[in-house]
Amino acid sequence: MKKKILKIFAACAFAAVVFSSCGKKIVKDDYGIYTDLESALKASKKSGKKLLLFFTKLEDGGLNESLVNGVLHADDYGEKIGAEFETCQIDYSRERFSKKSENFDEARNERDMRAAVIYGAESTPAVLILTKQGYVISNVSYLPAKNVKEFSEIIEVDRKNIEAMENLLSEIDQAKGVDKVKKIDELYEGTRANYRYQLRALSDEVIKLDKKNQSGLVGKHLLARASTKAMDCYLRREPEKAVECYLEPLQSKFLSVEEKQRSYFAAAYITGNNSPSVENSEKIIGYLNAAKDLDPNSPLAERCRLLLDRQEKILADQKQTAAKKAAEESGAFDEGDAQ
Repeated sequence: MKKKILKIFAACAFAAVVFSSCGKKIVKDDYGIYTDLESALKASKKSGKKLLLFFTKLEDGGLNESLVNGVLHADDYGEKIGAEFETCQIDYSRERFSKKSENFDEARNERDMRAAVIYGAESTPAVLILTKQGYVISNVSYLPAKNVKEFSEIIEVDRKNIEAMENLLSEIDQAKGVDKVKKIDELYEGTRANYRYQLRALSDEVIKLDKKNQSGLVGKHLLARASTKAMDCYLRREPEKAVECYLEPLQSKFLSVEEKQRSYFAAAYITGNNSPSVENSEKIIGYLNAAKDLDPNSPLAERCRLLLDRQEKILADQKQTAAKKAAEESGAFDEGDAQ
């Protein structure tokens, strides 16, 4: 049975970012497997090979242990898998995250937790097939594999997905102008939402290539970039700046009414994740009203109305509490002053 990565890891991961790395990175283990994702991706780009990314938690034993010992550390792994794939394994055993551990490495831990966030590692073992650029081809439906041969058969199930991705990337490389924009969007649509962070540079390319929005896709990719920029804010430990990522695209003439609604709605949602306050409640109400007023008859407008009712009640309670507190503090001051 797969084991979920500890909730505390996930919480830390969403706030983790690496600005610089102190000391020497542990790039490979004794079996020649990359243990650092950045180094593994550089190797993939250099060799042109795809990348197998493994998320494990060895302390849980079971499938985690059999995958590592029976497959990754097998003598024939490099021979049978290495011709097509580079390999990276990131282990999330609790011991390595303890500051009391002799192997504690804060910079490495933060790099690895960032990888867990951007690749959506919710449980272990998990196996992702990545392109050399780091795009997700497939999240492998991992079944127990006793050896490299059985693991190869599991990978082979995704052969059609691998070939389709390689063909599409080749078409993107060869295409130009609006045709390239459409091919990039085809990749975007074919990628699960939780793996689209890796496509951020391609969304930038859409915006750059189609300055007049001939494809009608620029607004969509402006919102896609807003999403990845917002995640970057969390990864930089600057969550308060995330809302601006969704307000900025509203200045573009290429956003449709629906896209503007979604942008305002996202701004309201993110503000709702900040500390409760009268100021934040007023902002949320403002964003929800702005979204609703753009198209009062849309499904999203109806959702905004429901949330507005709730948020207005919250604001009324907040104002009442604030007024009561102010009155109590004023009374206490007057009483003390009178004495």
